[in-house]
Amino acid sequence: MSESPTTAATGRQPAPAAPTGRRGRLADRLPEPGPARLIVLVSLITSIGLGLYVSGSAVFFVRSVGLSATQVGLGLSVAGTAGIALGVPVGHLADRHGPREVTIAMVALQAVLLLAATRITSFWPFVLVITALGVVESGADIGRQAILSGLIGPDQRVAVSAYSRAVFNGGFSLGVLAAGLAVAADTRAAYAALMYGNATTALLVCVLYLRLPRIPGTRERKDAPSGLTALRDLPYLALAQVSGIVMLGDILLTVGLPLWVLSHTDAPRPAASWLIGVNTVLVMAFQVRAARGADTLTGATGLHKWAFLSLASACALVAFTDRLPTWPAVAVLATAVALLTLGELWGHSARWTVRYDLADPEAQGQYGGAFQLGTALPRILGPLMVTGLTDRLAAAGWLITGAVFVLGFLLFPATIRWTERTRAVYTGRIPAGTLGRASGRSM
Repeated sequence: MSESPTTAATGRQPAPAAPTGRRGRLADRLPEPGPARLIVLVSLITSIGLGLYVSGSAVFFVRSVGLSATQVGLGLSVAGTAGIALGVPVGHLADRHGPREVTIAMVALQAVLLLAATRITSFWPFVLVITALGVVESGADIGRQAILSGLIGPDQRVAVSAYSRAVFNGGFSLGVLAAGLAVAADTRAAYAALMYGNATTALLVCVLYLRLPRIPGTRERKDAPSGLTALRDLPYLALAQVSGIVMLGDILLTVGLPLWVLSHTDAPRPAASWLIGVNTVLVMAFQVRAARGADTLTGATGLHKWAFLSLASACALVAFTDRLPTWPAVAVLATAVALLTLGELWGHSARWTVRYDLADPEAQGQYGGAFQLGTALPRILGPLMVTGLTDRLAAAGWLITGAVFVLGFLLFPATIRWTERTRAVYTGRIPAGTLGRASGRSM
C-alpha cells in the first residue's frame, strides 16, 4: 500500500478517520476506552441482574417459599438497615486491602447468596440470607465508588457517574421486563431463574473487575486513616444527612405518586405506571447532560439547591391534582414528574461531587459508607412518611413534604461551607476549587 503524503513527509501514521454512522455516534456518547468505559459496562450488567432480582424476588418468597408479605417486608427492611449500618466497616476494608479485591469478593459472595436463596424454605433462613445479601450488595456499591475514585480523575468522576447511571436505568428496565415473564409464568422454576440470572451477571461482573488496574490498599502504611476516621468527621456526616434529603424524591416517585394517582385523583389507573416509565426515559436521556457543571463544588452546590427547589415545586403541583378533571390531572402530574426527575438528575449529579471531593482521598471507601448513612432516613422512614402524610392529609401532606425540601434548601449552603472549612482538620487538606476560594472568602 502506498504511503499518503502526510505519512511520507512526517514519518507518522495519519490519524484514524472519525467513526461515522450509528456506531460512531454511540462511541461519541460513551467515556473513553479503558477503565471509565469498563466501569460503565459493569453498571449496565449489574443493573440487568438487579432488575431481575428486585422485580421478582418478593413474589418468589411469597408464592414459592410460602412466606407472608409482612415477613418478606420485615426481612427486606432488616437487610437494608444492615447494609447501611455496616457500610463504613466494609468501606474501610476496601481502603486497606484495595477496593478492586474487596468489591470482587462482595460480588462473588452475592452470587453464592443468590444461589442459596433458591433453597430457602422458612422465615429465619430467609432473614439470614437476605440480610447477608443486603450487606454484600451495599459493600459492592461502596467498593465501586472507591474504584471510580481511584481510577478516574476528579475532573471526570461526575461524567463517568452520569454515564453509569444512565445505562443503569436502561439495564434495570430490561431486567424488569424479563422478570415480568417469570411473574407471568408463576412457577418456582421461573422465579428461581431470576436468582440464577442475577448470580450470572454477578459472576460476569467479577470477571470484568479483574480487567481493571489494581488500586493499592493502605494496610502497609503506618499513617493510614483509622477505621473511625469518617465517623469522627461530624461536618461530613451532617452534610450527608442534609444532602440525602433529595433521596426522598425517589420515594415520592415510586411509592407516593402511584398511590396518590390510584386513591386521590381522576387520572386513569395505568397512569401510575406510565409516570414512572416517563421518569426512566428522562433519566436515560438526560442524566449525562444534567451532570454538566457539577464537577466543581461551586457548580455542585448550585445544582443541589436547584434540586431541592424542583422537588418542592413538584410536591406543590401534585397537592392540587385531586381537584382536577381527568386529563388536566394527567397533564399536571406529568409536569410534576418532570420536576421530580429534574430534582433527581440534579441531586444525584451534585451528590457525586460532594461525596468524592470532600472525603479523605486516603479513605474513600469508608467515606463512601459514611455518605451512604445519609440515605438511611429516606430509605427506612421515607415510605412511612410519604404514605402517611399524603394518604391521611391529602394535599396538606404534599405541602408538608415540599416544606422538607425547602428546609434542605435552607440548610445545605451552611452545611457544605462548614464541611469545607474543616477539611484541613479532618482530612489534612483543603479541597481544590472550594466554594470559599471561588467566592473570595478565606477558608
